[in-house]
Amino acid sequence: MSYDTEHVRNAGDTPGRITGIPTFAELLENPALADLYTSIRQAETTTGPELVETTTVSKKTVYDYLHKLEQAGLISKVGDDTGTAVYTAEEFELTLMVRKTEVSITPELIEVISQKNEYPAIERVLEDQGIVTFALAYDLVKAHSEGDVTIRQIASLTDLPPGTTYDLVEALYSILNLGDSDSTPTTYTPDHFDEDEGNLLEEYPDN
Repeated sequence: MSYDTEHVRNAGDTPGRITGIPTFAELLENPALADLYTSIRQAETTTGPELVETTTVSKKTVYDYLHKLEQAGLISKVGDDTGTAVYTAEEFELTLMVRKTEVSITPELIEVISQKNEYPAIERVLEDQGIVTFALAYDLVKAHSEGDVTIRQIASLTDLPPGTTYDLVEALYSILNLGDSDSTPTTYTPDHFDEDEGNLLEEYPDN
């Protein structure tokens, strides 16, 4: 039997165990934790000793993070390798309503956020504009790689400064390997950004 309620849908006979909601929030703030989760997800299965070898945090921190992620339901033990626990990452989508705007936090966003220390534009957008603007920009940059929007339109729709917009586009192109191997985002200088370019929100109603 499955059932839906106001707050819980697709529950099935036994709802999945999800605890430690603060850990979900910490993924947005702590790039080391986000990177560890992303490493497990990309590897499909991995162990603590393997993570100690490949991450930049201490052995103690690796195991502290593994415990935290497991308690939050973000990773699971799927077996053992000669007595060493083997972990796999759980997919998730955390949907938040922020001032009547719905935003979904996914592993794909966490993967990008985990690299914010290497790409200042990511940290700048998250700190100055917040997760809703960042998530919108993420989606629009992917649309840009498919030729659906311009960088100028991304700036207008997100209300980001032109320079920050281009820096963020460059960062996401690099992280997500967007476009052809020999292509880069179309370069715009601030002079290319018109202050009055019409109502783009009417042109892109879903955004």
